Amino acid sequence: MLISSKLLREALEKGYQIEPKAFELINKLDIEELTINKIIELTIQKKIDNNQEKKITENDIKLILTKFILDNEKDSLKDTEKIETKLEVIKTIDENNYILEGKKGFEELFRSRYNKLLKIISSRPDYVKIEKISSINQKKVKDNVKISGLVMEKRIRRNNLVLTIDDNTGKIDTLVINKKIMNDVKQILLDSFVLLDIRINERGTAILNNILQPDVPEHLPIFSKKRVYAVLTSDIHVGSKNFLKKEFEMFVAWLNEKENKKEKEIIRRIKYIIIAGDSIDGIGVYPKQELDLEELNVKKQYTYLSHLLEQIPQSIEIIIIPGNHDPVRQALPQPCIPDFYSEDLLKLSNVKIIGNPSYISIHGIKILVYHGRSLDDVIATTPGLNFNRPALAMKSLLKARHLSPVYGGRTEIAPDFEDNLVIEEVPDIFHSGHIHTLDQERYRGTIILNSGTWQSQTPFQLKMGIIPVPAVIPIIDLSTLDVITKDFKNLEFIS
Repeated sequence: MLISSKLLREALEKGYQIEPKAFELINKLDIEELTINKIIELTIQKKIDNNQEKKITENDIKLILTKFILDNEKDSLKDTEKIETKLEVIKTIDENNYILEGKKGFEELFRSRYNKLLKIISSRPDYVKIEKISSINQKKVKDNVKISGLVMEKRIRRNNLVLTIDDNTGKIDTLVINKKIMNDVKQILLDSFVLLDIRINERGTAILNNILQPDVPEHLPIFSKKRVYAVLTSDIHVGSKNFLKKEFEMFVAWLNEKENKKEKEIIRRIKYIIIAGDSIDGIGVYPKQELDLEELNVKKQYTYLSHLLEQIPQSIEIIIIPGNHDPVRQALPQPCIPDFYSEDLLKLSNVKIIGNPSYISIHGIKILVYHGRSLDDVIATTPGLNFNRPALAMKSLLKARHLSPVYGGRTEIAPDFEDNLVIEEVPDIFHSGHIHTLDQERYRGTIILNSGTWQSQTPFQLKMGIIPVPAVIPIIDLSTLDVITKDFKNLEFIS
């Protein structure tokens, strides 16, 4: 719905300016013109009442829009059935995913990675011609040559750094002498795609002038027309002695409106629970894991998980992907949990089991769901990152436009004809787990959210100095993409 020139003129006559982002948000709303007029009128009135400056921002519109939706739905919503779920699986990995083994498989995988990311960066409005590495003549002095490739090596020396990249035609060493560019290069992950601006000096050395990553573009996220909530969680670890059974049962009781009547309005609008892997603890994941288990049978762990989930109202859609503790291949991408183990879960009509990673759409909002195993490698190899802020490591993956760029680290990658870990579509929400730490960021229009755990600190985490954030769920309002959290250890909301 395009904002009418009449409405814009009236706002200007009253001395109000509408900022570009606010203008874009209004135009993106799929609602009637009369409703848009009302939202603008309410925004201006609020500005007058609070004696605020005559400028309408994106945040002003969001605040009024949220209140408007609340006021218009409050009376009509008599039960949760009034809001139907709208779930679409856009892309996932299934059990039939084929692996191309051996050296040829990895050659095809990295060729696919390079070509996909080259296509992404080539689609930018400011795209310039990129030369093949094999065509670069290092005997000829030349300025402003653009090349691209995957990062092979970073050799940090006393006063400079040598960055080696390769494309499908060859490899090249580039010398980095600018301190700012050196810091930028240190943040770039190995095996990730980069676009380099280089010059060839009189000695035939390629000097790096600038470096760019594919990155996600600044974009306006989609908002649901209705006020609907989604719970994002992960790492339940059913079967572990450290599984917080009491707190999880309190969560289930809360969803059934048995614990807190005051929060009924929020509970009744929760339509989705997305579990980003490690719903059980599994067995044989690490040495002597059996000492930390309450239940040693993987199938029985899933049976108990299904017993817990079947108590959740059927009006709530539950989406589950695997993680590194689930009985699927460890190499990424992971297919969905096999029917042999998940048969009790599959009996639940509101449970959907998909692969890791997956793109889904709920009420029109696009979510990239990924367990997050590669965050270990990102944090271990990037200066300044740590396990207390996993959202910053997730941001590095968005910049690289790849979920697991580093090859040869802790994260196994399956060889294949196609690299299905490239972030081809820009998500409105990027949801991961694995680190057991609740953390969030907003980056270029994408909500980044790492969703914590339902497992208390394990002996391994204590040894590694990892402090988990257990039994705290992030709840996202799909009409505003604002996040609130509910703490089931202290029984309180944290906005």
